[in-house]
Amino acid sequence: MFGNLVHSFLDMKWKLYSKFETDLHELRYLFWETTRECNLSCLHCGSDCSADPEIKGVETEKIKSVFYEIAQRWDPRGIMLVVTGGEPLVRKDLFEVLGYASQLGYRTGMVTNGYILNKKAAIKIIQTGISSIVVSLDGPEAIHDWLRNRKGSYKRAVDALSFLTEQKIPVVEAITCVTPRSLEHMEETYEIVKNSGAKYWRVFNIFPSGRAALNREVLLSEDEFRILVEKMIKLQLRGKEENVVVNLSEEGWLGWEYEKQLRDTPYFCRAGINISGIMADGSISACPNLPEWMSQGNINTDSFVTVWENRYEIFRNREWLRTGICKDCNQFSVCQGNSLHIRDTEKNEPVWCHYKILHPQNKTT
Repeated sequence: MFGNLVHSFLDMKWKLYSKFETDLHELRYLFWETTRECNLSCLHCGSDCSADPEIKGVETEKIKSVFYEIAQRWDPRGIMLVVTGGEPLVRKDLFEVLGYASQLGYRTGMVTNGYILNKKAAIKIIQTGISSIVVSLDGPEAIHDWLRNRKGSYKRAVDALSFLTEQKIPVVEAITCVTPRSLEHMEETYEIVKNSGAKYWRVFNIFPSGRAALNREVLLSEDEFRILVEKMIKLQLRGKEENVVVNLSEEGWLGWEYEKQLRDTPYFCRAGINISGIMADGSISACPNLPEWMSQGNINTDSFVTVWENRYEIFRNREWLRTGICKDCNQFSVCQGNSLHIRDTEKNEPVWCHYKILHPQNKTT
């Protein structure tokens, strides 16, 4: 009874907080999909980079002008600009654009597979003023190379983490995509991350989009997800003792008892609320994994500032997501229909409900 009262109070508090954040909708995180090109062909790729080889990315001066426009409207020191791909390091002007963004005042970061991130590249990266880098590391060597579909990619990723920590970049994070093959090796993966020198480790399971939609080998079952959660609770406690920040990625609402054990802050899908981005074709999006129809404009025809201030209604009022299994769910006020990128558009409901999986004994209506 007491636990239910506490959760009700937390629900109310979080609902008020998320409404305040939504009404304010300050831009705090801006991703830039630098290119669709990639030097790997991962089995689970959400965007299936090889499918759009003609999309090379926004031209140098155009993307610079957009970053300048944003910096004129808002204080860039309050915005984290993160470059993604494809693989951002295959883009020849990457260091030039990152350096320009840093000069404007942005805090900058990068998500990379690490394959071509050698010591020379690490030095160039730090010279741009970057403050955060995420490197994909999906388990022990055989498992990582299998998922990344290229032999030697594991060693390159581990070396990349070491090179980056040597350069004393403030945040060096390993991110792990968990598959049924890697699930039994989570403790070993934690050790690999810790021994690389990285102080941050984020974990998430793969959802059926892109190539993963056609490959069941990379997807966890509900039982396997529950096992992952229990493993991560133990590993987060271990991380606190060993100065490694461990988090289960914010993919969906887990319920208060799990949120407090697995995440620094509770789940909140901030796409279109605090997060925006520019895709390789110039589309203005809210998350790099969302379908094209959710794009709100294009920098080749629209002002980014105008789009952010006047559109994004489908992200800031999510009542339209109250359908399917979400229709009568008593968790909707805090969950808001789960992350948009894991939504089944045909059934008009989440393809994966974390709360229901972790609380099979509880009715959500």
